Amino acid sequence: MVLFVTGICEKSCFYCPLSDVRKGKDVIFADEVPVKNDLEIILECRAIDAEGTGITGGDPLIKARRTLKYVKLLKKEFGREHHIHLYTNGMHAERDLLKKLKDAGLDEIRFHPDRKFWDRIAVAKEVGIYTGAELPAIPGEEGKVKAFIEYLVKVKADFLNLNQLEFAPENALQLIQRGYSLEEGDMSAVKGSEETALSIIKWAVGEGIPLPIHYCPSSVKDAIQTKKRLLRRANNARRPYEEILEDGLVGKVLMRIHSCDPREVRRKLHENAGIPLYAIGVSEDGRFLELHRNFLGLAKKAFKDADFEYIQSYPTFSREKFAGYPC
Repeated sequence: MVLFVTGICEKSCFYCPLSDVRKGKDVIFADEVPVKNDLEIILECRAIDAEGTGITGGDPLIKARRTLKYVKLLKKEFGREHHIHLYTNGMHAERDLLKKLKDAGLDEIRFHPDRKFWDRIAVAKEVGIYTGAELPAIPGEEGKVKAFIEYLVKVKADFLNLNQLEFAPENALQLIQRGYSLEEGDMSAVKGSEETALSIIKWAVGEGIPLPIHYCPSSVKDAIQTKKRLLRRANNARRPYEEILEDGLVGKVLMRIHSCDPREVRRKLHENAGIPLYAIGVSEDGRFLELHRNFLGLAKKAFKDADFEYIQSYPTFSREKFAGYPC
């Protein structure tokens, strides 16, 4: 699970992909679920069968008390084996707080620091937290990353993760203004980012650097990480009239009747067409019916003037629509 503790951050990274809903705002999300109480965090963890949690932001350490509370909550609810890692820019990663995080049960910390906060990585290691760094692979910044790697080796850090730099609606203008463009044939990857990451890894191997360096392309995040999370959530949170699709989306038929109360139509579909009640739902706004695709034929016969659309949605809290097709 991704636990977004706050959108507040004192850095201004030009490639930040946070949306206006989160960026600079003190809001909390468990994956896509807006959090108002601790129970919603636990329920989201259970909904996706989470084996661990990544705590992120903004910078979670700006809200240290809140972050410590959530580490303790997750460990208490799901046990020591529930792995918790945390992302921070290091500004607030002082020894006392790092020690409290360790004592609360934090398993791993990933730094993305400016040069003046590199020393916080050494402190985290001294405290006893499994410690590494995570950076975007920015074309043209190989030299900076190599210098950082040499420091990580010096303080015996545990790893470095390099992520493919990505375009998002929120950072596209900033990237374009700096001369970056899309990789040919890709929807989000920045041209040259993968070559940058692989060049750094090749250099590290050639230099005999012992630090484990991992590279994560955007395609892996989308096709594997996100897909697996959606599939787990769909298995646990799908409604009886939704079917799970292979990409982790859920599908259902949306039935529009312009002159009748949907609840009355639901009753008639059950009593007259024999469609089980579990296979028919009323949309959250109360305007439409939602039903399983297996009963589309019966519904069409019963209400010839109705409009039908097959909807694919994310199995998330908001059931955000992905696509719709007339049927």
